[in-house]
Amino acid sequence: MPVGYAVAREPGAPGTASLYYFGRVPVPLSSGAGTPGIALPCMIMELELKHLRHLQVIARAGSLNRAAAELVLPQPALSRELRRIEESLGRSLFDRDRTGVRVTPFGRLILDYADGILARTARIGADLSHLRAQRDGALRVGWSETTLSGHLLDALEVTGFGDRAEIRTAGSTSEMLCWFGRGELDLAVLSEQCPVPLPANTGRIDLADEPLSVMLPQWHPLAARPSVRFAELEHERWISSTGPDRCREFLARVCGPFGFSPVIAHHVPVSGPRDEIVRHQGDITLIQSTRPLAPGVVHRPLPELLVRTSHFLLYREDSRIAPGVERLAEVIGEAYRPRGGKRVSGESRPRLAARTS
Repeated sequence: MPVGYAVAREPGAPGTASLYYFGRVPVPLSSGAGTPGIALPCMIMELELKHLRHLQVIARAGSLNRAAAELVLPQPALSRELRRIEESLGRSLFDRDRTGVRVTPFGRLILDYADGILARTARIGADLSHLRAQRDGALRVGWSETTLSGHLLDALEVTGFGDRAEIRTAGSTSEMLCWFGRGELDLAVLSEQCPVPLPANTGRIDLADEPLSVMLPQWHPLAARPSVRFAELEHERWISSTGPDRCREFLARVCGPFGFSPVIAHHVPVSGPRDEIVRHQGDITLIQSTRPLAPGVVHRPLPELLVRTSHFLLYREDSRIAPGVERLAEVIGEAYRPRGGKRVSGESRPRLAARTS
């Protein structure tokens, strides 16, 4: 039932509340104060899009604490917002207990509406972005926190595509992939520690891979070592990245085989001040081995850690950059090698990975 349709009303006995059927869910609304018969879809339309997105994140995270960390919001503020939303709708969207939150049947109905509204909004944004790009001739380039992003703009200049580049930044790989899926990006250099599903109509060229290192303050005892055994990090305090990439869960999976769970002391965005936290607080984090560092911090190899970072070029197959992506990948790879990076498979040119369709 699209938003804005009337809801069926089942009158109650005199002096009792009426039932309004929102889809198949009976919704009791008081026939006393206020206007009887307020349609619940109209209430939904009074919510802002950000509220609907926040509900999606809460449902996906299963916890207000985790959702607040992903949204980079204080947990009390998110709790107050959820309480106001539930009060405006007249029913609970989530059941709460010590383990987290669970979506109620009514909450599932609201989330289904939210999914549809946000999907339509995203399609409108993608269509407008595509029309604007066609009109302006702009190449929509995504910028992510990977060590190869700095080489991407240089490579665009060398290959003749840099004159009309429109740069967009994202806080996570997941967000960037969503933009590709909505048709809002043409090209980006991304990185992954485990395979990620790619959107339809995109092509991928693997560029390079590198091991992960640990970032330490220069004065840390382990900084005097040429390399660090992973188990020696058990009693350290860690920095985790916020956002939908689930970095906290990734860090737990990495530490698990070495017999400990990481103590997460800080949750910061991927582009946040990790170097400063390490330098001043003495806490640690995993980083790409070729990432430039600020003064006062060092990185040390972790020979026992088999997890590696893979860098790849992602592009839309219907974009004007598509015919030139292999040359673009070659230029990026040439610039990357002097920094100590390693080409995937050791070939003289980047490997063209299987495309999605």
